[in-house]
Amino acid sequence: MKSQYSNRSGGFTLVELLVAIMILTLFMTASMGAVRIASRSWAAGETKSDATEEMRATADFLRRQFAQLPFLTFGEGDDQRLFFIADQEHVRFVAPAPQYSQGAGLITYILTAEAIEEDNALTLRYAPFDPGNDELSNDYFGEPVVLATGFDGIDFQFYGAPTEDDETAWRSSWDQDAENYPKAILIRTRSQPEGEGWPDLVFELRSGDQS
Repeated sequence: MKSQYSNRSGGFTLVELLVAIMILTLFMTASMGAVRIASRSWAAGETKSDATEEMRATADFLRRQFAQLPFLTFGEGDDQRLFFIADQEHVRFVAPAPQYSQGAGLITYILTAEAIEEDNALTLRYAPFDPGNDELSNDYFGEPVVLATGFDGIDFQFYGAPTEDDETAWRSSWDQDAENYPKAILIRTRSQPEGEGWPDLVFELRSGDQS
């Protein structure tokens, strides 16, 4: 007696073929999703690495410059003022030329938090130190060098006592009328909604005061 399946073809049925195609489609969809996730993770990792390197390079440069500020004043008597002035958006200071520049003498710097193309950026302007320029004028500074960008906001704060009668504390500005340099400068960044801000950067000023 012949089996009831003896006349069945050896190929796949339509249902089996559809099931196989569905399984293959799901597998390919899952594979492409994994590739996209891996690609985004790689790109995010590179972006974070670049941002970390940018922060490290900026921090190292500023730390070296702030660590060697000479105590400089102009004027005499009651008119004597520091070659240092700062607020929440600007820091003007005088420091030796960077070693890599192979330059000699002192440089006047302006470290600024400013808006560039809808982003807040940390920029640096510089010019040869002119002891006769009592007002630290902007006129002789070149174009800004962008140290870092992509922030929602950047603030500077200053720690110390401007005069012997003042309390040692964090302040939002440092006037030229101060008798002492701040002991430390803090740079605080605020990140954009989809970005990461830097941790607070605190730099010690070795010159500190006249002593």
